[in-house]
Amino acid sequence: MFKGRNVQGAKCSRGEMSKGRNSLQVLQRNQDNIKDPLFCFFDREISQGAVLLEDVRRDLRDVVAVCKLERKQTNYIRNLISSLSKGILPSSWNRYKVPKSVTVLQWIADFSERIKQLRDISKVANDSPNSTAPLKGIHVWLGGLFTAEAYITATRQYVAQANSWSLEELSLQVKVYTDVHTRLDMCSFGILNLNLLGAACADNKLTLSPKISTELPLTALTWVKLPPEERDVLTGSQVKLPVYLNFTRADLLFTIDMDTVNSDGMKFYERGVALLCSKAI
Repeated sequence: MFKGRNVQGAKCSRGEMSKGRNSLQVLQRNQDNIKDPLFCFFDREISQGAVLLEDVRRDLRDVVAVCKLERKQTNYIRNLISSLSKGILPSSWNRYKVPKSVTVLQWIADFSERIKQLRDISKVANDSPNSTAPLKGIHVWLGGLFTAEAYITATRQYVAQANSWSLEELSLQVKVYTDVHTRLDMCSFGILNLNLLGAACADNKLTLSPKISTELPLTALTWVKLPPEERDVLTGSQVKLPVYLNFTRADLLFTIDMDTVNSDGMKFYERGVALLCSKAI
């Protein structure tokens, strides 16, 4: 009825999905933590991940059962088997932004890493249900979030709320660290493994590089309160770099200002220097 590779492929995919057998635990809400912008963001991310994880696992169980002649196939399962056998990402699984060229195996490997991150975040939050402070200290893989741009918005809202500042008063500043365990202040948020294209960073300053990309171990995004005349103003040695979701450069998340070793910023723009949140897909 079906070629053996369909069964084996489904089993392989199911194996990736079940590396962590426990389901993704949603966050425990209460009247205090639902007021925290970071908690609300992670609550949405984890809920979305939990639903998609269960749907994917159910689909793979059904595919294996059909291939073993243990259940009848439906049009949905028939289309699912067709996509999987061709290495195509099923449309029902495609619920967040990925490159159009991504294969189903690439997607499963990437999705598994996303679930691992969400599981770690869930554990941190649920181990301290009466405090949202631990969430602030989490360093995240930005490209592994379903709505990365919403995380940036949540960090801005967090700082504004904590300091009774308006959102319009806040500007984003960046500092790069080599130690991923660096403790950050209350207005800073850690981003892991951004990829810098066409340049290198040392002592928080950029230089052009012949390397295609350089991985930044830890990037601190800091929201600072600035007077109107100092907002969106570049110094002579600074450049404004785009931060994209992935290698397609189709989704611009935000921009950052960074210092350079020399003042010839035009060369950075000519080289297309940029940062990517996700390198794999």
